[in-house]
Amino acid sequence: MKLVYDHKDAVIRFGVEQIKKSLALRGAFFVEQFAQFGSGGAPKAGIVVRKAQTPKGQRSRYGDQAFRIFRSGECIHIEGGDSRGVMYGCLEWAERVMRGEDLPEGSEITREPALGIRGVKFNLPYAPFDSGDPFVLNEETCLDIDFWKAYLDMLAQNRYNCLSLWSEHPFHLMVVSPKYRAANPFSDVEMDRNIRFFRELFRYAGSRGIDVYLFTWNIRLTPEAARGLGLPEAVGDFGNMYDDLIHRVGIPLNRFRGQSAVIRDYIKEMVLQLLLTYPELKGLGTSASEWMDGSGYERERWIVDTYVQAIKESGRDIPFIHRTNMQNAGKEIKELVQGEFAADRFYISWKYSNAHCYSHPFPQFEKLWNAWEGIDLDSTQILYTVRNDDVFTHRWGDPDYVRAYVNGMRKSYVKGFYWGADGYLWGRDFQHVDYGHKTWTYDFERHLFQFQLWGRLSYDPGTGDETWIHLLAEQFGPAHAPLFLEGLRQASKIIPAVNRLFWIDYDFQWHPESCLSQVSGFKTILDFVDAAPMPGAGVMSIAEYAKAEHDGMLAEAAAPYGETPADIIRSLREAAVAAEKASARLEADLGELHGGHAACALLDLQAYAAMGRYYACKFAAALELCRFRLSRNRERITQAVAQLEQASRHWERLGHCWCAHNKPYFMARVKRTFGYTYYMDDVRCDIELARTFE
Repeated sequence: MKLVYDHKDAVIRFGVEQIKKSLALRGAFFVEQFAQFGSGGAPKAGIVVRKAQTPKGQRSRYGDQAFRIFRSGECIHIEGGDSRGVMYGCLEWAERVMRGEDLPEGSEITREPALGIRGVKFNLPYAPFDSGDPFVLNEETCLDIDFWKAYLDMLAQNRYNCLSLWSEHPFHLMVVSPKYRAANPFSDVEMDRNIRFFRELFRYAGSRGIDVYLFTWNIRLTPEAARGLGLPEAVGDFGNMYDDLIHRVGIPLNRFRGQSAVIRDYIKEMVLQLLLTYPELKGLGTSASEWMDGSGYERERWIVDTYVQAIKESGRDIPFIHRTNMQNAGKEIKELVQGEFAADRFYISWKYSNAHCYSHPFPQFEKLWNAWEGIDLDSTQILYTVRNDDVFTHRWGDPDYVRAYVNGMRKSYVKGFYWGADGYLWGRDFQHVDYGHKTWTYDFERHLFQFQLWGRLSYDPGTGDETWIHLLAEQFGPAHAPLFLEGLRQASKIIPAVNRLFWIDYDFQWHPESCLSQVSGFKTILDFVDAAPMPGAGVMSIAEYAKAEHDGMLAEAAAPYGETPADIIRSLREAAVAAEKASARLEADLGELHGGHAACALLDLQAYAAMGRYYACKFAAALELCRFRLSRNRERITQAVAQLEQASRHWERLGHCWCAHNKPYFMARVKRTFGYTYYMDDVRCDIELARTFE
């Protein structure tokens, strides 16, 4: 057969390469014919890949990134209105070829993206927002172009079109200016190497249909930059981010940074040089909150004088993303910044689930916090920041949850999202032991299913289980992929259920996978007794449930809620049982295939089963202690102690599954060492806290 396509279009060429791989693996013979289609038409046999031509003055039949696959006689046609749409059509057909599917005469496959921007949030390890092993151990990885090529290929294959890179101060690594040469610690040779690296990275992303955005927090400096500007090094000392001397509005050092004319001009010059040095860079993002001081108008004026002015001086017409962390969209953004850009070049970014996307698929924080007060949503584009600061170690994968979450984001004013973590990056896998069943190099390979779910379902929420089984078969084998899918689907219900009943807003305050907090360390049974549920999620608190039960009003009190603590506890136990059943069947069936990703995922499922039971017991104990508080019946203490003794055994099992294939690491945001076995004493302490509860 003939495979006809425009080989000069790098984005389309990547899609065609996937078709070629599938044809080769299926044993199909093909010859390539390069063509730039014009008025001459296309051959009538084989596979024809092309951008549709739209006559002048007429509207294209295809929307952005959309495609159509149809059969005409002996020819399969893959069409789209733009390169990305054609590439996605090629990716779709390549997978269908691998599954042995065909397309009957007269039928067609059409798709268009549910969300126009589908991205990842990638915190760079250079001047990161916080420091810890995920960043320290990935500094070399993130300057290795082979890593980025593998990562970007994976993103493109899974329908992502946005890579957002985040750093507190990326300038010294990426650009140099004669005006402030002393503020850059690298030699000319080193800077030339860095610039060539980042340009190659950005160009490669472009060849995969992926736009690159660069985000900063706004005004942070490195000590070397401060010294080069003739300022004390302390002005650029990142130090402890939560030190009262340097963090948040109202802090003198932040006030100085914002008012310094030389810092203001330096930031403007660095942003200008970024835009001039990297024409491949799609856009910029920042905020007017952390590390700044002054009124809302003062802070927004600083953004205008630096970022906005640099964009104007560059002569480039690029998108600008204004984050709203620690502030609402507000009239200051609207009056001072939004009007500086065309409507389609300005976005407001909002943390959709705060730090916990694995909680409830329909978070209500926009409404609860009056996010859009003073903003005209008919003329404003919104991007959601979707933060997974919940799960960094065990595989996660519930298609139903992600599908519901994506459908919840589909609002007229929402143009897309990017998801990721503040305290983690999926670079080199430093958690897994480097022997045994480990057959991969990068963390995103271990957690591939999670990436596949968010990318593909945000393009096509109708993607069904046949796709997931096909994708999982590559890691787990065709015979076992359906059961791994079901096991992961059930196990992945555990963390969201925990977050709905035990909610704390910020990532440094609560990491449910570890039961840890930077603020207080291990979260004890006393924390759970007084736990608040996720706001707006329709979950009844433990204390409310116990009070209504005590007053004989449980049915009436629980009626307005969608879930009660009893429902959450039951859900956790059911998910644990389902995960354990799946792991038991897989362990019996795998036989000689018990290695690689399959062996690793099996341990993850076993760990989830223990985790679900641990949290179910801890919630049940907290409920018993709330009952005791109301009734003073000591039998409630006895029951709570019994639940926590069971919880201790489940935690021990969780630690056994974890340490069978993982190593401890120092967490960035939580500032604790991750590793269940290290907190066994804390788990046992809960038993004594319950015995002495008053």
